Amino acid sequence: MGIAAAFAGFGARLLAQPAAIDVVIIGAGGAGLTAALELQAAGLRALVLEARDRIGGRAFTDTSLGIPWDRGCSWLHAAAVNPWVAYARQHDFELIEDRYPRHIHDGARRMSDAETAGLRAVRERIERELAAAGRRGLDIPAEAALTQATLADPWYPMAAAGMTAWEGIEPANYSTLDSYQFIERGGDLLIPRGYGALLAHYARDIEVRLRTPVTRIRWDRSGVRVESPAGAASARLAIVALPASVIAAGAVIFAPHLPVEVLQAHHDLPLGLMNKVALRFKRNVFPSERTEFLWQRRDDGRGMGYLTRLWDSNVCVGMSAGRFAQELEAAGEAAAIEHALGELTDMLGGDLRRHFDRGSATAWASDPWSRGSYSHCLPGRFGARALLTRPVGGRIVFAGEHTEQSAYGTLHGAHLSGLRAAREARRLLQESST
Repeated sequence: MGIAAAFAGFGARLLAQPAAIDVVIIGAGGAGLTAALELQAAGLRALVLEARDRIGGRAFTDTSLGIPWDRGCSWLHAAAVNPWVAYARQHDFELIEDRYPRHIHDGARRMSDAETAGLRAVRERIERELAAAGRRGLDIPAEAALTQATLADPWYPMAAAGMTAWEGIEPANYSTLDSYQFIERGGDLLIPRGYGALLAHYARDIEVRLRTPVTRIRWDRSGVRVESPAGAASARLAIVALPASVIAAGAVIFAPHLPVEVLQAHHDLPLGLMNKVALRFKRNVFPSERTEFLWQRRDDGRGMGYLTRLWDSNVCVGMSAGRFAQELEAAGEAAAIEHALGELTDMLGGDLRRHFDRGSATAWASDPWSRGSYSHCLPGRFGARALLTRPVGGRIVFAGEHTEQSAYGTLHGAHLSGLRAAREARRLLQESST
């Protein structure tokens, strides 16, 4: 059946677009923007459609508290292999290595290094045990790869909270083998101007149609046509750069339907959750003039980690992950701010509240265009990421951090997937022209 027959009777108005589009890109996050730049550099015509009223996806720098703070991704992980590092330096974005002191409080008392040696020891043991399981190819829950001695360690709940923050989900719910594939080379860097600001600079010359949520993608061997409330657009193929959870939820309808294994792969790569609470104070209420990471010792996994004195300001950013983040988000922004203030007060004293100015909290699980923070792979489902690197019908190419095995869950993973998707699109277009 030709494309004209496939779309017979479809009466949606057309989006204003150039006469002929080679590739329509759905999603203006790191993956979609990278793909657009690569295709433009190759002389191809690309149309980028974005549901939000801004670009960047889960990379978004907020300045409403008077300083830049990243509501989504913040760290340039794996600095030795992260392509954003070179881009940032080339364009005069200051980078700061995350060597901030880490401190744990037991109530209002700051614990000594000797007292927290057990936490460092159990973290090292966890790393060894997970690596051993990964080398054996065990596609099992991360928690199942740990010894009983590790699970019984008094410091295990704190260590598990760190694992939850990395994957966005508790270690009982993500694949050891998948996690083992992540390449961690080099330190972690922060960008005072913001990771979202860096991405915005990178994409400054890309035209994006905002407020254009794609609801349906019609495709056959002749091309694609995408539909949105703003109208429809046709192209030779589509790069779908949406989070896996958005596709799994059925927010975009494919006609014909995606192959069952492709749809299943999206379900196998759900987005975990990390949320943040940014708090601004009228003066420095923290123990030091320097930036520090603070935690309250807890055995229930319901605490937050706090980055104080962000960029030498009186702003503190608290972070929660996994089920606890979901509970806080469900309770609402005011409850999240109150929890953070309460925990900081327990650690630093009652005077803190008197100097509180205002705050803001993220809610990534409720965001319909992300439905979470970053992907993890369900136990027993290793290989889902690789499956989504294969085009569908020669007309649909998927991109996004969830498709990048060695750098999933990161903006540099999204970037790498955009490069891969653009290469694949060029190949498919060349083949269809011959």
